[in-house]
Parts: sequence; structure tokens; C-alpha cells
Amino acid sequence: MKEPTIKEILELVDFERDTHGVLRIKTVKNTVWGDVGSNVLGNVVGSVYGDVEGDVKSNVGGTINGREWQFVETPKEKAIRLIRNGEIEEAIKILEEGE
Repeated sequence: MKEPTIKEILELVDFERDTHGVLRIKTVKNTVWGDVGSNVLGNVVGSVYGDVEGDVKSNVGGTINGREWQFVETPKEKAIRLIRNGEIEEAIKILEEGE
């Protein structure tokens, strides 16, 4: 494959430097085919196919598939939270319900 020209690259992405002078990709103007090896800070306008290994966070709510994003606590997460808060009996009930 022939190496892309700067013009072709700039048709795909915008760049900027952070406060430490590190070059970052500011905007991706096309589909990403492959892995993102770091964080995505901002909006994903389109679809995500595959696994998200890490957290999905939204400081202002946001939407996923057109619906308001909300955190859903799994029974395991709830049990861990209850144990950490000293609510052992309630945690046991949650874990027994999940069997």
C-alpha cells in the first residue's frame, strides 16, 4: 500500500497539541477500522461494534442509541457496594437472588 499524503491524512483527522505539547487527534472524520488504543474523550457519532474494555462515562448525561445514558448497577456490583457499606445481610440477599 502506498503511504498516505498529508492532504489525505488531514481529510481523515484533525490534530491539536495538549498543554504539554503532546500531539493528539482532535477529530476523526471517518470510520475507525481497528482498535482505539487509548481513550475517546468526546462524542461518538455513529456506532461502536465490538467490546468496550473500560468505562463509559458521561459528565452531562448524553445518549446511547438515542436514549438517555444511565448507570445500571449489576447484582454483583450492588453486593460489593453493600458489603463495603457494612450492609452484609442485604448483600447476602442480593447474591442469593442471583443464583
